[in-house]
Amino acid sequence: MADIITLLKQNYNPFDLTTARSGNFWLEQQSPNLTVESIHQEQINEIVRVIEEVQLNHITRTILLKGDLASGKSYFLGRLKKQVNQNALFAYIGSWSDNSYIWRHILRQTVDSLMQTPENESQSQFLLWLNSLSAFQDKSLTKRILGEKTVFVQNFKSSYPTGIYQSKNFFSALYHATQTEDYLLACDWLRGEDLDTSDLKKLGIRKSLSSEEDAKNILMNLGRVSAKAQYPIVLCFDQVDQACLKENGLPTLLGVNTTIHNERLKNFVVILSLIQDTWENQTTKYPCLADQDRIDRTVKLDKITLDQAEEIWQKRLYPLHQQANPKPDSNISPLTREELKKRAPGGRTVPRTVIQLGHKLIQELKGTGHIKTDDSFLLVWDKEFKKIQAKVERIRQQSSSELAQYLADVLEMLGVPNVNYKYMEGSKYLNYSLSFIHPKTSKEIGILWNEDPNMRSFYYSMSACEKVVKAGDCDRLIFIRHEPFGSKKNKGYKLFQKIFSGNPHHHICPHLDSVHYLVTYHRLLNEATSGELVVGYDSPKPNHLKELVKQSGVFENCQLLKNLEIIDKPGNNGKIDPPHPVDPDTKIRDFLMKQVKSQGLLGAEVLINSTLAEFDAIALKDVTKQLKALERENYIQMIGNDKNIKDQSVFRVPEDQRQAS
Repeated sequence: MADIITLLKQNYNPFDLTTARSGNFWLEQQSPNLTVESIHQEQINEIVRVIEEVQLNHITRTILLKGDLASGKSYFLGRLKKQVNQNALFAYIGSWSDNSYIWRHILRQTVDSLMQTPENESQSQFLLWLNSLSAFQDKSLTKRILGEKTVFVQNFKSSYPTGIYQSKNFFSALYHATQTEDYLLACDWLRGEDLDTSDLKKLGIRKSLSSEEDAKNILMNLGRVSAKAQYPIVLCFDQVDQACLKENGLPTLLGVNTTIHNERLKNFVVILSLIQDTWENQTTKYPCLADQDRIDRTVKLDKITLDQAEEIWQKRLYPLHQQANPKPDSNISPLTREELKKRAPGGRTVPRTVIQLGHKLIQELKGTGHIKTDDSFLLVWDKEFKKIQAKVERIRQQSSSELAQYLADVLEMLGVPNVNYKYMEGSKYLNYSLSFIHPKTSKEIGILWNEDPNMRSFYYSMSACEKVVKAGDCDRLIFIRHEPFGSKKNKGYKLFQKIFSGNPHHHICPHLDSVHYLVTYHRLLNEATSGELVVGYDSPKPNHLKELVKQSGVFENCQLLKNLEIIDKPGNNGKIDPPHPVDPDTKIRDFLMKQVKSQGLLGAEVLINSTLAEFDAIALKDVTKQLKALERENYIQMIGNDKNIKDQSVFRVPEDQRQAS
């Protein structure tokens, strides 16, 4: 049995800095063991009461959730969802890139969230919602109508005789959502995908949703049908500061909220989560915002007390305290309340500061100094990338306009000159396009990224490309598409062959892995703009994040950037280039170094066990081999009983000492 000091030196720092940030509550798993119930519980109770009121009278309410930077707004929303998801449907709506697409953005993210499965449930929120509608509550009727589309649609049309936009199409989509084999396709239509004619035919729907008006009205449909359901829909606009800081961003968001109220939509709870400074600055900039009147309640996240801060420390230290012998003399030992007092003027602080302070003090105890921001970034990136890999299962999960915007953001971050999102002016595909000056050739490159499955959309996008080529608007036009091109007889396919089968214009078929890179960067950029990103002891702003990403080289394996020849080793144009496999020894070595860099000191047994847990099909000898190699190369130092590697401790050798040796 070891004392608490020895345990802290041998284990991972319990104040893991990657847990000091939160984001989309459908991507994050909050540990109940780390939640301090007293923090912001009053505010949670206040919003829960609003949700319960809406459940009873179905009257839509809007709540403005404000807080300082690092006050825990995203974490708060995650706790709220966890607490009441069995009684309400939750939609997470992040920042948008274009005010003119906001309704399509909201609809898409709402349907995406409805497709998520709540904890302890076996069905998605969407199916739970459908099953709660009156037509499903009559079991005998349900039994009779399931599989009977006409009866299903007619029954719903009878229940909602007026006020439903494109009622036949909408109820047809709901029907197919109840059919396992059509579920994904029906959700694609509801989220505004431009579906191919054959897919529309399967759904019995004439056309896809294509405009802001379509998106707004389908969202209105969900609200109108929801008015008779037992589940309110909670729309959580979170980390939207980036969009609100742009020209007319906040007025656009408030305009959406006003429309929801003016249309007398029922059963919605709208939560607008914003940094306090963002709200105050923007309402000062737009002082005549009448739309503010449609906010029913303001909830502010206050700073926490020293007792609550101590409880955060206590919960994170608890597992090691349980193992310690002798038992520590306080619940936060070896930390002290005096340390908190020094850094909490007025006896109050924010949760993130408490976690960062705990981390710093434990690193001092380990005697390894503070962890550099650069070293922490790779762990933050890896964690986010894995979450995105688990949740983004197909390229079309992002809209074509989002993909083009994300690619433009990455190119700009990498310092590519003259990146211009929305390149094809005057075209329907303006939002699908971007241009830039190639850093190696100085040629102007135009890009159109279209993943719409609709063949008509494919043809029109080829026509748009043909106009660009004929006008000579760029030196090279690149068409990015993973979706099928249709048959060789199609006009779109023939035009594609004519434009992109030779030089200088060409086609790139993207790999899903490349999209994971783009989405990961987008999420981190969004968090940086909202002040929610935590890397080590820093909260990097967007410009700092860009430097961290460039220095880390995390995009070096992004195949799409290789295809664009932004990064060396280009792939084969026009073909899917899967990510190159990394040999197991390199993976193990990289993992070991990231852990040692982030901790400074670790027990070898803890390090070995975490490595074995990270990778499938590796053995102890594989990890030992890499540890020994890193020791020989003087990246690490191992001390302790050399007869048993698990009894040793692993130190990181500082870079200056390594180079001097």
